[in-house]
Amino acid sequence: MSEQPRIAIAWNGLPFYAARLIRAGIEQLGKPVTVIGSQPAVPITGMEAALGQKIYWLNTAKSCSWSDLQVPVPEIFFQTGWAYPGFNSLGREVRQHGGKVVSMVDNCWKNNSRQWLGAVIFRLNYQPWFDAVWVPGRSGFQLCRFFGMSENRIYQGMYGADPDVFTSGSPLSERNKQFLFVGQLIERKGVKLLVEAFQRFREQFPDWTLKVIGSGPLASFLDCPGITVQGFQQPPVVAQIMRQSRFLILPSYEEHWGLVVHEAALSGCGLIVSHKVGAALDLVVNGNSSVFTSGSSEKLYTAMMNSALLSLDELRQNHHQSLQVSSRFGPSVWAKNFVQIILDLTSI
Repeated sequence: MSEQPRIAIAWNGLPFYAARLIRAGIEQLGKPVTVIGSQPAVPITGMEAALGQKIYWLNTAKSCSWSDLQVPVPEIFFQTGWAYPGFNSLGREVRQHGGKVVSMVDNCWKNNSRQWLGAVIFRLNYQPWFDAVWVPGRSGFQLCRFFGMSENRIYQGMYGADPDVFTSGSPLSERNKQFLFVGQLIERKGVKLLVEAFQRFREQFPDWTLKVIGSGPLASFLDCPGITVQGFQQPPVVAQIMRQSRFLILPSYEEHWGLVVHEAALSGCGLIVSHKVGAALDLVVNGNSSVFTSGSSEKLYTAMMNSALLSLDELRQNHHQSLQVSSRFGPSVWAKNFVQIILDLTSI
């Protein structure tokens, strides 16, 4: 492999925050990188401006070659997962040319039968495809180690919100007595559970409100006193609302990582998350959050009660601890890991 290998990265449903992460990585690397993406479910304006360069858009459901893109075959290729034929065909071509392929995996350790079967399938079919994997945090590390990847080929820090957009805001004691939920209004996110727990909570604390940002089929369940709903919002609007809220609640039944948890931590919010949220292992510490048993309205209600009763000193500690742990992720960390992976693979 050459001393200055050609690099490409392909991200399915390329989100806005990923463009900011990739740009930081390119700037730290100090050389061009080919960026490929499929269109996100919710279009974001200004994606190429945020990245600072051209994006090659493709349909990941169909095979694709580097010649189709009119781009030279790279020597190191980062691709999200192994479920997208378009990316897999590009990765196969890289391997055929003697290059290295890195899989970016956002799943987390669940210790269920599907993952036990998945470990067998991965070892038999997919492990030879990849020279390294890149995961969001500790839970993803556990999963990929279980799947058979060597520890020294598993890298963390794949996700991270933008600290230039999500900033700390006022102390929690000066903010509205407001809980915040951000996400799709679907079963997996625990929306019905959230409403049930909040209605019970508000009988004791009628001066507290719940702000919901998102859209989906369960929107009608949120038509309750004390709950206000806004549809999908662009990141700067979400950031502004976070700076006005005391606690983020994420009651998901399943959440591979949960970028919104990092966004809230950067905003100085306290965190109330279910134990199924992958980011809990990375961003939840004593003093900034509560982790409750997923699916338990009683446990969520108790976490909300405990949060509302925090003293001024405890609120200050929540704010401080969230800001402290938020520094573990973001563009600068992503860029450092991006360059390190390239250096490690170049030396093989």
